[in-house]
Amino acid sequence: MGVRKRRAHKHSRTHIVGFGIAGILGFLALLTIALAVSAGALVNSWLLNLPDYQSADAYLVAEPTQVFDADNNVIAEYYLQNRRIVTKDQVSPYVLMGTVDTEDIRFYQHNGIDPQGIARAVLVQFTGGSEGASTITQQLVRNTVLSEEQFEQTLKRKVREAYIAMQMEKKYSKDQILMMYINTIYYGHAAYGIQAASITYFNKDAKNLTLAEAALLAGLPQSPSYYDPTENPESAVQRRNTVLDRMLTAGDITQDEHDAAQAEPLTLNQGQVMDEQGTYPYFTEYVKQQLLKDFDQDTVFQGGLKVYTTLEPTVQDMAEQAVNSRLAEYGNDELEAALVAIDPDTGNIRAMVGGRDYNVDQFNLATMARRQPGSSFKTFTLASAMSNGMNPNIFVNCNSPIQFTPT
Repeated sequence: MGVRKRRAHKHSRTHIVGFGIAGILGFLALLTIALAVSAGALVNSWLLNLPDYQSADAYLVAEPTQVFDADNNVIAEYYLQNRRIVTKDQVSPYVLMGTVDTEDIRFYQHNGIDPQGIARAVLVQFTGGSEGASTITQQLVRNTVLSEEQFEQTLKRKVREAYIAMQMEKKYSKDQILMMYINTIYYGHAAYGIQAASITYFNKDAKNLTLAEAALLAGLPQSPSYYDPTENPESAVQRRNTVLDRMLTAGDITQDEHDAAQAEPLTLNQGQVMDEQGTYPYFTEYVKQQLLKDFDQDTVFQGGLKVYTTLEPTVQDMAEQAVNSRLAEYGNDELEAALVAIDPDTGNIRAMVGGRDYNVDQFNLATMARRQPGSSFKTFTLASAMSNGMNPNIFVNCNSPIQFTPT
């Protein structure tokens, strides 16, 4: 083979190698693009049919309907979830700080999802620990807009959740999102939201919580049953102290505040919000049935209605005393009685007693019983006669002889 021929042959092999490398790189580039396009198409398909996350109503949580008497006292509440919505000024600052420091330390820095938090959670998992990567915003989305999907452990649900969380951060301020979260989250013992939790465990409003009490509640959402202070006080205190440690690390409390709060013994003062039966159960159940005639169940039990009634507490108490004393005179536990006091000028119900004991028998004799009027009808007969010009002093013989047999 000549010199020129050998050079040409060598040059061709060099081109073959070059073209081969370029082809591989091109193929990999095309493959990457194809995978990216496919992944994008898949993600887009997952984002179809999203709930209406743009409406403020999507993040509203169930709130009880309150019933008031004539003196503006709350006498009953109708609800599916024990929840009381509060604003930022109605919550102890310790609750807000403890919640952020425990659940999402970078809450005020990220845009709804936290890559650093995800990396930290992965690292903790590799070292044998356990830590969640969901931000407060993602948790809020999961508990409200995507509540029907919240238990699905799928990549699709996580993508949908992350997308809505980022959109939500564009629409609402951080403080608004944080308040939505603490008004939504479950704290155990049927208490939803920080206000219901504060009353349930400490019988006080959320704005009056001490540092130690706020830290205890801030630690509950991770596992309300395991950290239940009424059932597992030691675990609850350990969790409280963990929250205090994180608040100290974040610089939200001083070392002295931290040490004093951790030294406090667990002291509960369990309270109870108004139950659904209320103070005057026969009457408030009657009110509920009237509401259900005009509104659907979601509105009545979750709509946060304020219902003002004409029931007068003083008159109601006298009515109950009258019924109870009358029944006591007979000494027969099987007898029942009912009473309704109505203002004849307005039709306002001033008092209602539907029976001896609502806890024993919920049948309301005042509104549900069907009885013959008996002698009470004489009043209406007399009134009708007088309105037709008859003198009430005239006696009329109304005997109606009947012959039963031929004799």
